[in-house]
Amino acid sequence: MTPLRLLIVDDERLARQELRRLLAAHAEVEIVGEASHGEQVLPLQRELRPDALLLDVQMPGMDGLAVARALGVEARIIFCTAHSDFAVEAFDLNAFDYLVKPVEPARLGEALERLRRALPHSLLLPDDHRVLLRRGERMALVRLGDITLIESRDNYLSLQTPDGEYLLAGSLARLLPRLDPQRWLQLSRQAIVRLDAIVGLQAPDGSLVVELSDGRRVSVSRRQSQMLRHRFSLL
Repeated sequence: MTPLRLLIVDDERLARQELRRLLAAHAEVEIVGEASHGEQVLPLQRELRPDALLLDVQMPGMDGLAVARALGVEARIIFCTAHSDFAVEAFDLNAFDYLVKPVEPARLGEALERLRRALPHSLLLPDDHRVLLRRGERMALVRLGDITLIESRDNYLSLQTPDGEYLLAGSLARLLPRLDPQRWLQLSRQAIVRLDAIVGLQAPDGSLVVELSDGRRVSVSRRQSQMLRHRFSLL
C-alpha cells in the first residue's frame, strides 16, 4: 500500500509527540516532517510535497488559518486544534477535515481513511522509467535514475547524464510533480538535482553550492538552502 505522507504542524512539542503516538497505530502513515510555526510550512510543503498537513490553528506569528490561505488548493489540510470555534472558517478555506484536541483515535482513523480514498493514484515516475530525450539529431531512451541534474533553459530542459547532456521540451513546474521528493530536490527555480548525486556542499560568501558526483557545481537559492541543510542535518 502506498503510504500516506503527512506533515505535522504545531507550535507545541508535546502536541506533535501526541500526534506521532496516535499515528504510530497506522502502518500506512509516513510522517515526512514537522514544523513548529507557520512560517516553516510553505518551503516544507514545496520540498516534501506531503499528501496532507495535520495543522494546528492557534500558533504565534503565522497561524494555521493564515497558512491555509497561503497554500490555497496546493495542500490538503486536516486541522487539529483545541478550539472548535474556527471550524466554519476552516471549512471555508477548503479544510479536508477538522479534529478537536484531544484527538480521538477513532476520529483520526476516519480522517485518514477519507484521505486515503481521496488521493489519486501515484503519478511519481520510478527510476526505471525511460524518457525519450534529444541530443542534436539523435533521440535516445534514458533511464530517469541515470539523470543527475535538470536545469531550465528558456523553453526546454537540460538533463545531465553520465553520457552527457540531453534536451527535453517543457518546464520544471510541469515536471516536478512527477519526481519522487525522496530522490529529487529543487535547488532553485532553474534547477532540480538527484539527491544521491550530491557529494558535497560549499558555502562561498555565505551562499550554498552543491557539488555533484560528475564534478558540477550548482548554486542553491536562499530559500532552498535552509531546506537542504535541514535535509542533511544529523540533528
